[in-house]
Amino acid sequence: MKRKTNNLEGLESAPQWILMFLGAYLVVHLIALYVWNTAGRAFSIQGSSDGTSALSVTAMAAVDLWLCLLVLRSFPAGAPLRRAWMLITFAAAARAASGVLAQLLGTNWLLNPLVWAGHVKPGLIDQIRRSALIADGPVRLALLAAALLVALRVLRKFGFWVRPSTADWAVSAIVYLFTLCRFAEAGAASLAGRPIGTEDWISLAGLPVLCVLFLEAMLLRRSVVRMGNGLISMCWAAFMCGIFLTGAGELAAWVIPHYSHAWPIEMIQSLARFPIAAVFALAPACQVAAQRRARNPPNDQPEDLATGVPALVP
Repeated sequence: MKRKTNNLEGLESAPQWILMFLGAYLVVHLIALYVWNTAGRAFSIQGSSDGTSALSVTAMAAVDLWLCLLVLRSFPAGAPLRRAWMLITFAAAARAASGVLAQLLGTNWLLNPLVWAGHVKPGLIDQIRRSALIADGPVRLALLAAALLVALRVLRKFGFWVRPSTADWAVSAIVYLFTLCRFAEAGAASLAGRPIGTEDWISLAGLPVLCVLFLEAMLLRRSVVRMGNGLISMCWAAFMCGIFLTGAGELAAWVIPHYSHAWPIEMIQSLARFPIAAVFALAPACQVAAQRRARNPPNDQPEDLATGVPALVP
């Protein structure tokens, strides 16, 4: 009997939908960047690209949270990975809450209930924006680091533990060096009497956690290789890619202004924000698809274990 073809219906097709939205987003933004560059940079794309990116990231964060809740609900109490997915769900909730705070309560637009009700106190909107940055920065990264630590312990218990290789340490060293450069730059600015913005301090606070995440991602990469091909391995590989893109985005946002002031930095950052959110949403999407396929395998594969590791699929 022939295997059923994917018709992009149901939760099993969630990974494909996320990848299609990600591809469309990148195509549109790259075309806009190309048009801006070929048009002699005669118009500004900073504000529009930033607003569009923020709304897109918030929507994808909501999808990520919904998928994480579906995954968490499928893990019974005492399941090996339930605690890890609970922390992952909290991290997704932090990103979704950050988007809502930044886009709804952290702006001066008329649909903001604080503005509409006339209860805006001086500095309140700035405080809300800072809270949103903290939630999406250090808080989310710390929750994700704790979740991956739990997941790595579970993988070790099932025989997927590996030691970091020289290449893993080399890749992690790039992030460590970048973190040291950022802190050195901030220290030099403070000694010179130049003020450091709140956004920069929040970004600096998340960098040590990002260093831990990179090392965990390298360990996760080697564990995923031993899992083979399947949706469960794709799930953890998505977390690894999301962490890598987060570090690459931070590095690009710091390096580009030092070497070129011509490129629209907001446009470059928007090209990183949505892919990061989409890749993180891809992880629970793959987990949901694996769970659905494990419960309802194709007719020609009643024992289809290619979707992942059986012990890690409830």
